[in-house]
Amino acid sequence: MAFDDEFFEEIDKLFKEEMRRIRKIITELTKVKPGYLSDLGKRGEPIIFGFTYRWNTGMEKPEVKFFGNVKPVQPFGVKISEESTPVYDIFDKQDHYEIVVELAGAKKEDINVEVREGTLYITATTPYKKYSARIRLPSNIDRDKMKAKLNNGILIITVPKLSKSSGTKKLEIEEE
Repeated sequence: MAFDDEFFEEIDKLFKEEMRRIRKIITELTKVKPGYLSDLGKRGEPIIFGFTYRWNTGMEKPEVKFFGNVKPVQPFGVKISEESTPVYDIFDKQDHYEIVVELAGAKKEDINVEVREGTLYITATTPYKKYSARIRLPSNIDRDKMKAKLNNGILIITVPKLSKSSGTKKLEIEEE
């Protein structure tokens, strides 16, 4: 398969747009008054900020997800939250999705996982950290068959896809 210059120009354009977005957020983080950050350090509160960047085959544009307890505030600035957004990833398998969430130090009894209106809500409270995440679920899932397991602070949620209907189904019409 041969690619023309237009293809690479489009990729370059998308990449530059995403990098501008990331730079804007990092710039907002640096607008926090230096005294504010050093005061947090003196109180022993951690400052955690990071992001993951992913662009796979078939994606129209890159995906950037932020994690940590530093939250952007509109129009400018940040706030340090008591809760951290955990690092997570969603893998699209053939017949299911797999959501992998890093909850360092969490035990089974520390974690609450709920599904409401197409969104997965995960909260965890450990002696050292509080986690909170909202993950939008794809529409083609069987939420009644979802399962979760925990192994050394790694929560793996298996989300089965709805089975595709095979062929045509004729509906009988009832008379009243």
